[in-house]
Parts: sequence; C-alpha cells; structure tokens
Amino acid sequence: MPTYKAPQEVKRLVQRAIDQNLSLPISRRAAYKTENNKRVPGTGMQTARMIVNDRVDEKRLRVMSAWFARHGDNPLEKEARRASNSKAAIAWALWGGNAGRRWVAATLRDIERKK
Repeated sequence: MPTYKAPQEVKRLVQRAIDQNLSLPISRRAAYKTENNKRVPGTGMQTARMIVNDRVDEKRLRVMSAWFARHGDNPLEKEARRASNSKAAIAWALWGGNAGRRWVAATLRDIERKK
C-alpha cells in the first residue's frame, strides 16, 4: 500500500505537539491510554509518529478523517482546544491540526478520483 507525505507545515506542527506532549508528566499526556495498568501511547501518538516519518497509508488517512469528523466540530472540544497546553489542543495538533484536516481531506479526494 502506498504511503503519503504530509506537508511540512503539518509535520512541523505534529513534531512540536509530540515534543510538548512528551515533556508532560505521563498522567497529563494527550493520546495515551491505559493497557495492563500502564499508560502507553494511543492511536494519536502512533498517528503523529506516522505523520512525521512519512508512513501514512490510505487506511490511516481514513482513520484520521473519522477522528477529525468526530472531534473537529464538537463545540466542547473546540472550547477545550483554546488553551494551547490542554490535552484537547495537544491531541488536535498530534493529528495535524486544521492543516492536517485539510491535507487528509484533499488526499482522500485524490485517492477516490484515481480509483
């Protein structure tokens, strides 16, 4: 399956979000989940690493599209993202933020056109 390279603007945002997230105590990190009584990176951190390493495939683009659809227009989450150090703001940036949302939508449109 081919992989897709995010624009530099998206990759820079995501890398800053990874760095910010990892600088926090594990209990305050966004995109982490509890597995076997341990906090481990969740889908958001995995996706962020895929973005910065140019390993985003069509399946991940569809996961990202669904994530943006679920979280993007939610009024409560929009409000929570206003504080740049909130879990919601960091999570949004880990997925690529507004620029990432546009890139995912455009890339999926291109994929569909080529089918």
